Amino acid sequence: MHPAPGIGRRIAYWRARRGLTQAEFARLMGRSVRWVEDVEAGHRQADPRLSVLAKAALVLHIGIDRLLPAEPNREYHDHDPLAAVRTALRRADTALAVGSAAVPADLGVLRRELTYGWTAYAAADYGCLDRVVSSVLGATAGAGGGVAVGARGGPASGPSGRVAAGATVSAGGPGGSSGGAALTSTVVRSAALALASAVAHVYGEPDLAWRAADRAVTSAGRSADVVVLARAAHRLTDAMVGHEGAGAAVEFALGAEADLAPALDARGRPGRAALRTLRLGAALATARLGDRPATRDLLEGAERADPGAIQVPLHRVTTHVLLGEYARAIAGRFTPAALAVLPRGRQARHLIDLARAFAAVGRRGEAVGALLEAEAVAAQEIRCRPMNRRFVQEILRLDSSTDGDEARLRALAARCAGNGSPGAERAWIM
Repeated sequence: MHPAPGIGRRIAYWRARRGLTQAEFARLMGRSVRWVEDVEAGHRQADPRLSVLAKAALVLHIGIDRLLPAEPNREYHDHDPLAAVRTALRRADTALAVGSAAVPADLGVLRRELTYGWTAYAAADYGCLDRVVSSVLGATAGAGGGVAVGARGGPASGPSGRVAAGATVSAGGPGGSSGGAALTSTVVRSAALALASAVAHVYGEPDLAWRAADRAVTSAGRSADVVVLARAAHRLTDAMVGHEGAGAAVEFALGAEADLAPALDARGRPGRAALRTLRLGAALATARLGDRPATRDLLEGAERADPGAIQVPLHRVTTHVLLGEYARAIAGRFTPAALAVLPRGRQARHLIDLARAFAAVGRRGEAVGALLEAEAVAAQEIRCRPMNRRFVQEILRLDSSTDGDEARLRALAARCAGNGSPGAERAWIM
């Protein structure tokens, strides 16, 4: 039996749940009513394109996985959530090595897929991201950035692995004063590789995260857009912590920041936001090294680059936890109202930071409460990351005589038990 009728039924179900007529749904999709009728009846195609499903999911305000058929008789923990990403990277490298010609991509469609992917990532809806990443990487395989190594002297790097702004970007870049990157296949590919690295990061796969981020930097350098390059460099900084250690990550991040800062400042608001992100990534790495003065300076530099950005106090709490300054982390907690404006994934990560701080000072009940709240906000954030699942197990081993949350904590541990990548659970950057 073809999957399309099932997908069509799911589209019809969610369209009705959202109170949309076929005509209204057709207008939002940019299609005809006849097209909607055919899709819902299963007559349109046996395997609808991912881009179509991604747009339908956006219109219906659901995760794309709600439209896809479940695999029968297969437990989640037997599923490698990164299998499609690994395959896409291998195919891209092979295509470049043999000089395969690329089929021109519809960049508008790919941009919509990536927008959906990053939105899902921000919401900690990780289950659908391997499909999004593999689709975009497959469509941009000929855009470059496959086998060259950006952090080790490739086209996007200067001496000692530093990002060479003068050679690959111009102040202002193709987006001009508006700060928007020109939509090219290299820009799209860099964003897809960065997303691939972020997803690998979630599932505790540091080698894959580094590989994807390294290629993101190479593609970003070829885009000649400094903001795109800075974003890719930030992702590589995160990945280098798990792959080569915090010291190498700090060296790379500080070199990138020094190389790109003037050009980023010239790009206005988008450039300053990218500079802030670079400095915050470096601050997390210096905090892991226990370097309080450098961490403080980088946080202050991030605030100067982008005054009032909510990401700075969020990262300050994280660095307090990494530095063992647990009382300061707890003092910096966000109020419920302040937390509510953040994407669900970021809310959950802040709550997990607080849980670590509470646990470290012996406030186990509050730690359990923060973990349960994090799960309620974004279940996949706490269940998919190996380090968070390990933390739940660590809390279980603490003295429970002072609180009554043992049953709820054990239930959480049970829910976490079968989730995540089947690979080794190696402790690395949050």
